[in-house]
Amino acid sequence: MMRPFLRLTLPCLLVGGFLSGCASTPAPQSTLGASPRSITLYHPQSGETVSATYWRGDGYDHAALQEISTLFRDRRSGEIAPVDPALVDMLVELRERCGAPADTPVHITSGYRSQTTNVALARSNPYVAENSFHLRGQAADIYIPGVLPRRIADEAAAMQRGGYALYPHSGHVHVDTGPFRTWTPKGGEPRTTPAILEAKATPRAKPAPKAEPRVQVAETKPAPAAKAPGGKPVEIKTVASAAPADLSRVRLVLAQLKDQPSAVPTKDRKKP
Repeated sequence: MMRPFLRLTLPCLLVGGFLSGCASTPAPQSTLGASPRSITLYHPQSGETVSATYWRGDGYDHAALQEISTLFRDRRSGEIAPVDPALVDMLVELRERCGAPADTPVHITSGYRSQTTNVALARSNPYVAENSFHLRGQAADIYIPGVLPRRIADEAAAMQRGGYALYPHSGHVHVDTGPFRTWTPKGGEPRTTPAILEAKATPRAKPAPKAEPRVQVAETKPAPAAKAPGGKPVEIKTVASAAPADLSRVRLVLAQLKDQPSAVPTKDRKKP
């Protein structure tokens, strides 16, 4: 009875030891050291800024992390979720590796997203993942003024601290604290100024005012004066849109002129 048990247990122990060995492989750690860590974050759409020292010698400052989470909030619903402190460390280290001064603000174009917002974005944006790390407060779409997006992406690749991707069509870099990986977005032209990628309510367009009907008024111009027999001029007025009564008068005058004898003198008439 013991031998079958040993046969089953030994392979399990070997597999378990192998898995535990893989899990114990340490991931690249932050190189920021034990000195205080500060960051300035800026949300370009709202103009909101947060400057906070979020790490001190005894650990993370929860009040400072709460301020950072507030800036990272879902801009459509206003929902706030805790931001992964390792993500904040990643942003600070990226800023330092890119050579930007400590007071350079890191621009956050998209931070935390609620499930509702993520679904709404996914309907119109093919780059939005259904199980995005934005849903967990572990991702940010960023750019740093004065630093090329390609440089940010290259430094994120060298750090191997999480996922990253350069989006040339929008000018931002996605970084997260998930597994180390990358992808290449397709389509779109490169931009120099990053676009705001957050979802927001679309205002309803105001109905166009109804155009009032135009009334076309025809100008009344006097017609050339006609001469009646005897040399007396007869003034005939031509109206662009005359009323039926006016047309009757014109016809009457023309009929009278037709019935009158010719004004040519008798001596000038030719005999038949």
